[in-house]
Formats: sequence, C-alpha cells, structure tokens
Amino acid sequence: MGKFEKPRNQKPVQSKPTAAQKHTAKVTKASKAPKAAQTYKAAQPAKPSKPAQKKSGNKGKIAAITAATLVALVILCGLGYALMVHSSGDILPGVSVAGVDVGGMSREEAKAAVQQAVDATYGTETLTVTLPDRTLSFAPADTKVSVDVDQAVEAAWNYGRDGGIFQTLKQSLTAATEVLHTVDMGSALNIDEEYIRSTIDATAAEVKSERKDSTYEVVESEVAQPAEGGAEGETVTETIPTEVIIHVGTSERSLDADGLYDAIMTAYMNNDFTPLEYSYEETRYTQVDLDALYEEMCTDMADAYYDKDKKEIVDEVEGYGFDLAAAKQKQDMAEEGTDLSITLSAVEPEVTRAKLEETLFHDVLGSSDTPYPYNPGRTTNLDLACKAIDGTILNPGDVFSFNDIVGERTAAKGYQAAIAFVNGTSTPEVGGGICQVASTIYHAALLADLNIVERLEHMYTVDYVPLGMDATIYWGSNVDFKFSNSTNNPIRIDAYLQDGKVHIGLVGTKEGEYTVDLDFKTISTTQWKDVTQVDESKPADYKQVTVTPYTGYKTVTYKRYLDADDNPVTDWEKVQFPNSTYQKRDRVTVIGKQEEEVPEEPTTPTDPNNPTDPGTGGGTTTDPGTGGTTTDPGTGGGTTTDPGTGGGTTTDPGTGGTTTDPGTGGGTTTDPGTGGGTTTETGNGSDVLE
Repeated sequence: MGKFEKPRNQKPVQSKPTAAQKHTAKVTKASKAPKAAQTYKAAQPAKPSKPAQKKSGNKGKIAAITAATLVALVILCGLGYALMVHSSGDILPGVSVAGVDVGGMSREEAKAAVQQAVDATYGTETLTVTLPDRTLSFAPADTKVSVDVDQAVEAAWNYGRDGGIFQTLKQSLTAATEVLHTVDMGSALNIDEEYIRSTIDATAAEVKSERKDSTYEVVESEVAQPAEGGAEGETVTETIPTEVIIHVGTSERSLDADGLYDAIMTAYMNNDFTPLEYSYEETRYTQVDLDALYEEMCTDMADAYYDKDKKEIVDEVEGYGFDLAAAKQKQDMAEEGTDLSITLSAVEPEVTRAKLEETLFHDVLGSSDTPYPYNPGRTTNLDLACKAIDGTILNPGDVFSFNDIVGERTAAKGYQAAIAFVNGTSTPEVGGGICQVASTIYHAALLADLNIVERLEHMYTVDYVPLGMDATIYWGSNVDFKFSNSTNNPIRIDAYLQDGKVHIGLVGTKEGEYTVDLDFKTISTTQWKDVTQVDESKPADYKQVTVTPYTGYKTVTYKRYLDADDNPVTDWEKVQFPNSTYQKRDRVTVIGKQEEEVPEEPTTPTDPNNPTDPGTGGGTTTDPGTGGTTTDPGTGGGTTTDPGTGGGTTTDPGTGGTTTDPGTGGGTTTDPGTGGGTTTETGNGSDVLE
C-alpha cells in the first residue's frame, strides 16, 4: 500500500496548494465549519489622546517617547505570550488533523478526538465522485483507508514549534485571523493509492474522444408546382429540397486524471466525504450553421398587410422552408453522434388578403345614387370626375378634398363645356355639371356619419338630392367640399356612372350596429315671380323665356340613428352644416314690340233716308277684332329656345307648371304664363359654381 511520505527532519510548514486546489473551478464541495481557534491575546493598551498642538517642542518629544514605549510593550507582551504557548504541552491554536480542530488540546485529548472522527468515517463512508456522464464510488473495502492516529497527532503537536518562538508567535497570530491549518498526515494516512489511480485512469480512457464537427446532406424530391403564367390548374414538376439530415458531431473530451487524483487524496486527508463534482475538459464540436442554411434554401413567409403609405393591401407571400427556431432548439438538444432530420415544407401565411378584406373595405358605410338625364358634354364631365375619385383611399384622419382629388377641370383632360351658374346666370363652362358628383359624395358621407369639414349649398335648388343635402364646388375659388375619415379603419371611395346615375359608395369597416336616417325641415319659402321684358328689336309675335324660375328656401338638415330593425334609437339632431339657404329666381320672358291699333273713322251715309250700317252687311269691312286673323304674342304658343338651362323636369312648388331644372339636362318646360309654348333649356344650378 502506497502512502504520503514526508521526511521527519523536514521543517513543518503550511502545505503548498495541491493540484486539486488549482482546479477549484472543476471541484465543488461543502466544507465543514471549522471550530473557533483558541487564541490568547495580550491586553491592548489604549491609544494615547492626540495632544493639542502647541508651539512648545517638549510635548512632541514626550509623545514620541510614549509611543515608542507602547510599541516595545506590545512586542514584549507578544513574545511573552508566544513563549508561554511554545513551552506549554498543548497543540498550537488553529491546527486541524483529519478534519478535527485540535488546536489548544493536549496530545491525549487530540488522540481521543481524532480517533473518534476516524472511526466514524474512514471505515464506513464511501467517497463518490460525480462526473458529467457517470459516478465513481470509492468504498472503504476498496481503498483500505486507515489512519495512524498517534503519528497524526504528533505531527499536529510539532507544527509551529520547529521554528522557535518566532514561528510560534506567527502561527498564533495566523490562527487568530485565518482558517484552520490542516496538518499533512503524511505516512499517518494509509490508503490503496494504486486502486484509486487505476480507477481514475481507466475512466479517463473511456471518456476520451476526438472532436468531429456536424455535417449535413440535402434530400431533394420531385414536386408538382403551379405553372407560372399557365392556365388554372396547370402544373409543372420541379425538383426541390424536402429534407435536411444533420449528422451531429462529437466533442473533444478528456478527464484531468492528475487533478481528480489530487482532489480525492485531499478529501481523504481532510476526512471529508462530501461528494465531489468534477467536470471534463471539453472542446465542443461546431454545429451546422442553420441561419446560413435557411438563408440559402428557404423563402420567408409574409402575411398580407395594409400599407398606409401606398394605401393598399399588400398580398401575402407563401413561404417555403423550415421553422428556424424549432430547428435550432432541436440541434441543441440532439445527442452527439446521432442523426437529426429537418423537414422542409410550404409555410402558409396566417394573414391573407381574403382575411384582411373580411374587415378592411368590407362594409358599405354609406352610398348614394343620383339620376342624370343624358347630355353629352355634361355626362362626359360627370364620368371624368368619377374616374378621378374612384379608388381613393382615406386612412383614419385623412381629409378628402374634391378640388384636390379631381383637380382643375380643363379641356386638355377631356372636360367639355356645360352650363354652370356664374353670378346667378347660366353660362357654359368647361367642366360644368360636376357639382352633382360633389353632392352625391356629400349625401353618402352624411349617411356614413363621417366628419364633414367643409360644405356649401348651391345658390338654387337641385333635384338630384333632397334639400339641404347638396354640396357645390368651384375651381379657382375657396369653395370646396371636404370630409375626413373619422373611423378607425381606412375607407375606399367607389365612384362611377351606371344606369343613368352617379354612384358613390364609401367602403370601410362598420364600427357600430346602426344606420343613419336623414331628413330636412323647411323654415321659409320665397315664391318666384313672372317678369316680362320687351325687346323692341323683335317682332310683335316674339316670345322667349330667357330665365327659368327657382323658388327660394331656407332649410335645416337633421339626422338620427336607427337600429338593425330600422327603429329609432336617438332623437333627431342637426348635422354639422345644417343650414341651407337657396335663393329664388324670377322667370323672365322676353317679348317683341307690340303694334298700337289705330281705330278707323266711321263712313258718312250718302242717303239719310237709306243709311248703310258698316257693321251689318251693307259693305264689306275687316274688323281687326273679329273677322281677321291675328297672332297674340301672349297666347299663340310660339316655340322658343332658352339657352340658359338644360336639365331635368321638376315641379316648381311656386307654380302650377312643370319647369326644367338647369342642373340636369335638356328637357321640356311648360310656361304657366303662356298658352303652352315649349322652351328648351340646358344648364346647371349654382352661383359661381359648377
């Protein structure tokens, strides 16, 4: 049996750090709490008070002498204490043998304490060493461990005395400030070192491995894919990667046999059977770079989303590849030397265009359809304005401006001349008639319950929307129609002509289970009058209606909310721009100069006895009031053309006849003040407005 040998004549000193102590990062164990060292301290004299500074030099000399005296006294006391300890028969303070604090004990007391500790451990306890993948056990029957207690205690008694009184003083001071000093038992510890060494070496050989980095191979398969640009359902066969097989590498691994041996022997030396935990020296293999592999082989999936800047839904993109995060976790957890399979497949987006459209641009918030009779120029203008507006997207908070979106109405853009009201008169202008588009949008915005920013009614009434629900615009002025998207989602404006109507739809996301009901109240009415003007350059039978009439109104517009069953859930309330004032316009009829009638003088009878009555038949005369035929310019029903209007047929509440609204097209107007004369009128309805 091998032993720790130490020459007897060697001066006992505190042992150098062992190899195990150098590998403290690899060894973790709990230390037993050492006993408090028995110490003897000399009485510490009180520090002298610092004398007040004086100019006299005598007191400084006295202080120096006093300090030197105190230092000498302390040294003498320390040497006296060391001499007392050195000459006593007890073991010096702060000395430990086999894990037992024997400082201050006599030889006999130390032997009894050490023997009791040895009997309780060395013969019964098994020392275990836990490695990363196994556990080593060193049982008493295998190590044959024992301790020569007498020899161990003798080594403890000799510690600190071989160097004389100064060594004793040093050990005493060390014991007062540091942990216990464990005496190297040397030959006092008997153990089968060869067994311990062979067990460690065999384990080191088993765990030793060379480093081998991970590799991978790609498995490809033929897959049918939709043919790009082909007919629906047409496919082509492509060879694509479908699997990646990773051959997991192995790490370079070794066991520090010398370090573990030193740690085990130190444990036995200290009678410490706390389980040891010991790690391998390891250089890990390099894993497959999955990030680079993903970048090379995979296509990222992308959800559909709404692009606020472009104001459009961006389609989803189907991905192809593998779940990178899951693959990394799988590789980290794989056992060394095994194979790992990663499957590639299509990655379906969670958010598609269809799913977005279930909420975005899904609901008609408000719509309006206003009729128009066909008039080539005016209809062209309506169509161009609708095309400029159609598809406009408003993000939440965006403001729609009719003039900004439609822009200037010019012949270069294709707009044609149609009647527009300018300062109360009907005048052909390029782009005339598009106020109907603005009014239709306003009507739809009211029904959608959107925030109205700017609105002005026409100068005269129009017939394509209810009173108080029209809006007029004019380029080059401050007259515009504006509203804002006051919802939490984008809104799209649909605008087009269909079946003789201007259609406006505001499409977004419905945010409440209600609809808007609109109505208006007439506050006052102003009837138009007939005005006749004589044009002396015209013949007597000339008659022409040059200005069509409009009744004036003052109205207030209201709204209320209805539930899904059209039951009112709120009272009537005013809309944002509730008040509308429409002016009245008198009908002006121009007639020719009327000829004055000159009466004929009566015929004097030649025979008083037989007179002839000119009114009964003696002679033939023409009575301009009876027998002749004349044309009454007020009743004859001549046909005239009114260049100032052009539109649809409306019933003017101020007359009994049917009038043509100048804002709609070319229609027939019956002048109630004439005998059924027919006038043709083309135009629009607004003051300085289109």
